[in-house]
Amino acid sequence: MAFHSPVRPRYLAIALAYLALYGIAGWAHPSYPFARALAGNIGLLSAAGIVVAVVWRRRRSWAGCQRLFWDMFAIGMTFWIIGHLGWAFDEMIRKEQSWLQWHTVFSLCAGITPLIALLARPHRGTRTHALATTAVDLAASGLLVLFLYSYFVLVPSLVPSARDQAQTKLLLLIQANRLLLLAGLVVAAWFARRSDWRSTYVRLAAGVAIGFIVRIAASLAITRGEYYSGTPYDFAWIAPWLFYAWAALEAPPSRRTDDAIELPEPPSPVAFSVVPVLTIPVIGYGMVAFGPLGVPLDSFRTLLTSMTTVGGLALLTLRLSAQRGALQRADARLKLLASATERTGDMILIIREDGGIEHANDAFLRTTGYTRAEIEHFGIAELGATSAELRREITATVRETGRWRGTLLRRRKGGSTFPSACTIAALRNSAGRITHYVGVERDISEELRLRDQLVHSERLSAIGELVAGVAHEINNPLQTIVGCVELMLDDRSGATNRRDLETVRREAARAGQIVRNLLSFVRRGSTDRAAADLTQIVRATVELREYHLHLRNIKVETAYAGVPLPVLVNRDEIQQVILNLLLNAEHAVASSAEGGTIRIATAPDGAHHIVEVADTGPGVSAELRGRIFEPFFTTKEVGEGTGLGLSISHGIASAHDGSLELRDAGVGACFRLMLPAYQEERTVPSPGEPEGAADVRCALVVDDEEPIRRLLGRLLERRGFEVLEADTGERALELAPTRRFSLVICDIRMPGIDGNELHRRFAEMDPAAARHFVFITGDTTAVQRVSLSGSAAVLPKPFTAADLDAVLARVVKA
Repeated sequence: MAFHSPVRPRYLAIALAYLALYGIAGWAHPSYPFARALAGNIGLLSAAGIVVAVVWRRRRSWAGCQRLFWDMFAIGMTFWIIGHLGWAFDEMIRKEQSWLQWHTVFSLCAGITPLIALLARPHRGTRTHALATTAVDLAASGLLVLFLYSYFVLVPSLVPSARDQAQTKLLLLIQANRLLLLAGLVVAAWFARRSDWRSTYVRLAAGVAIGFIVRIAASLAITRGEYYSGTPYDFAWIAPWLFYAWAALEAPPSRRTDDAIELPEPPSPVAFSVVPVLTIPVIGYGMVAFGPLGVPLDSFRTLLTSMTTVGGLALLTLRLSAQRGALQRADARLKLLASATERTGDMILIIREDGGIEHANDAFLRTTGYTRAEIEHFGIAELGATSAELRREITATVRETGRWRGTLLRRRKGGSTFPSACTIAALRNSAGRITHYVGVERDISEELRLRDQLVHSERLSAIGELVAGVAHEINNPLQTIVGCVELMLDDRSGATNRRDLETVRREAARAGQIVRNLLSFVRRGSTDRAAADLTQIVRATVELREYHLHLRNIKVETAYAGVPLPVLVNRDEIQQVILNLLLNAEHAVASSAEGGTIRIATAPDGAHHIVEVADTGPGVSAELRGRIFEPFFTTKEVGEGTGLGLSISHGIASAHDGSLELRDAGVGACFRLMLPAYQEERTVPSPGEPEGAADVRCALVVDDEEPIRRLLGRLLERRGFEVLEADTGERALELAPTRRFSLVICDIRMPGIDGNELHRRFAEMDPAAARHFVFITGDTTAVQRVSLSGSAAVLPKPFTAADLDAVLARVVKA
């Protein structure tokens, strides 16, 4: 693993240097037994101390049973250090080598401790939930080993005549321990062959194998009385210790955030503690009965057996208590998880490795429509509309990375499908093998619908920006055409080409109306309201659809009022209402194969002006009359309407203090739009000032388009204004202090200082002058709400001389 690769060469170099120095120290003091023994014992103690130090250093990187495994190694090395200190004292101070003493038990326990540590099975994961029971199992096995060594090593050594025979048995027992440990490590390496712990077991086994071979020579030297500390025979201990330290350095850390979810194991069988504890009295009392050594020794063996058995029973009681607590906690945890799984709004599905359904929570059943009994007999292929290739890809991804995220197509009981955002993870057992797959899913049908709606809105917004820019560029030349034609009509009132000029003016106005209609659909118009002729708005809207209606064999009859019908409205919004009514009537009439008629009429009605749009279609049934203004209600086929037209129109009419209603028409349907009539206020001349004797008025025209400036200048001069022109906002600010302007006509979109900013600065200099502002623009939505909060008016391009006169009547004092 990359985490440990830098440690290996450095540690190997240190270990080889240590072995070389140990050999040199033993070789350099052959004539000085004490110095050699001192160097040898220090070297042996240092090797064991290295193991303890390495385990202590890396202890925080392990958790659960993996930490317990290495703690057992540290405990064993600590026992060996204690035992060897007793051996070194006898060798160096008492000048004798004592193999059958109290410290021998500590050394033997150290040799068997790694074998007991294998019961922790670190290659199966941290298994924190089993830590308490596993620790008690290890303690019970350790107690049995301690009893056996004390019973069969210490007790026989108390008989002087049997010491030589006991020493031989001891040497054989040590070799048997090492052989058993080697076999256990080889078996563990085989079981962990697919995990990161395989290399750790291999390193431990290599060290034990080297020590086992060297120990054979050391045991023969001990039998002949030729063993001394500080000789190469000590490699029988040093080699395993160094390999232990290397394995601890290279051991993989505990995985704290596994991609794959590890299934909790059931607690280990209680027999792991019961068997060692029950073995103690069987062996202890059985040997006293069938192999007595005499009254004093048998009494000691009986006492040792009794004390150890009591300790074992205490451990067994602790083991049962720990297992019961673990089972209770596991049961409570399972109940909590089961309750959370069933109550969550997300769909949860647990699948066996063979593809069968293990469990589906309530949310999954509600969404798919299946019952629990039905779904238990299904396979994963029956619940989804996904291909077999995708399922194989998901399985391969989960096996490789532990998780898969994506979108699946699920099938409901009725056969319909829905998209599901899904996360699939693997559930592994303690051996690391996948046993189940768990999927957490969420129906994203509504999210996809909202996303598509948002994308559609963004597209409309982009189209709106494009149309606004195009409208601005088209309206400027259209304005020049309209203005010049009107000037020509005024100059040549009797010319023979007057009819042609009227046609040009009418068609240019029609083109401007088309641009305004486009703007009203792609973006909302400003909230500014201005006085307008209701009949003129209706006529322009009808002309926009008249040709299309003629192509569909629909006759249009109009009956317009003979007098102007002034209303204070937002022209774009009222035009949208009229167009919605025309479209509804067109759809109603078009449903008849013979065609039909649409009648449009305008008329005054007391304090209101009305517009009626009637058709000869099938009409509206009585049960639907109360719902036609509800949002999203439509009688059209799917894909032909949204059900918002009449609802929006009703809201616009109400916002203008008017009404929109369906009236009885006998045949077909008749909608009436009613708006308050507008009475324009007239400015009364100041007292003492003769009417019509006003001073010459001065106007400022600000526009970056020269043809527009010249046209407005000529139109205003004919209306008695002295006109100054400015091609930029900066130039207009320079002219502001020189004159008192009765009128400022300003384009909104200009380079540098735009119309809104110019209006704000004029208001700071002279609030009265700011009230005489008129904005001209091809896109009324460019007027910000802050600029319209005062008296500034808007004159949309292209405008006629009549439109200009209407605005001047409201803005300029006569």
